[in-house]
Amino acid sequence: MAETPDLKRRDFLLGRLAEAHQPIASPVAEISQSCFAFRGIACMSCRDACPTGAVRFELAVGGARPRIMTNACTGCGDCTRACPADAIRLAQPEEAA
Repeated sequence: MAETPDLKRRDFLLGRLAEAHQPIASPVAEISQSCFAFRGIACMSCRDACPTGAVRFELAVGGARPRIMTNACTGCGDCTRACPADAIRLAQPEEAA
């Protein structure tokens, strides 16, 4: 028996695929090598823009290096808009690994 349209709509709104009943994975941020921090320029715009604190900077030789805490990233894209180097993109979790 096929599901009624109301159940399919509910599954869609809850982020589940109607056939598989699996949640849709949200994208996560990924930082490329064109990031200013990788070139020794002090920039933490992405960290400052992130509402969940998913962007962290770790000390390294030559300065701090950015890292995305994928378990905290919601894929909102605030960091991509704040990046002056255009070095951040949103990718599906299996792509970002």
